[in-house]
Amino acid sequence: MPRLAILTLTALMLLAGCTSSDGKSDGQSGKDGKDSSKPSATKTTPAPTGPDCAEIWKSGATLPEDYTQCVEDGAYGTQEVTKCQDGTKLVAYADAYYAVTGGPISKPDVAPMQDTEEYGKAYSSCTGE
Repeated sequence: MPRLAILTLTALMLLAGCTSSDGKSDGQSGKDGKDSSKPSATKTTPAPTGPDCAEIWKSGATLPEDYTQCVEDGAYGTQEVTKCQDGTKLVAYADAYYAVTGGPISKPDVAPMQDTEEYGKAYSSCTGE
């Protein structure tokens, strides 16, 4: 029986300590007098930076060796990047274009591009698979 009384008393004390009221009626809480009902400042994500996708991804153009990402309509362009054995990257952009960094950009006539023999050869050459 004493064990039950101790558990009940402990539970009541924990519940009493969980209330947020400190007896003030002016909407302030805590020692610093700040209103805790105000929302905290929201973090903003910086806008994406980089070259415009339409300027980079042109069939026959060369994909820059230092290419990482492009920006389209205020967001990063959709792309898949595969690391190649030789340190370059095979980049597929918007399921329409592909290139190895430092190499020519290709745009196959068939969709999906990843199913073309042309892309398959580039992928195999890149990965060694």
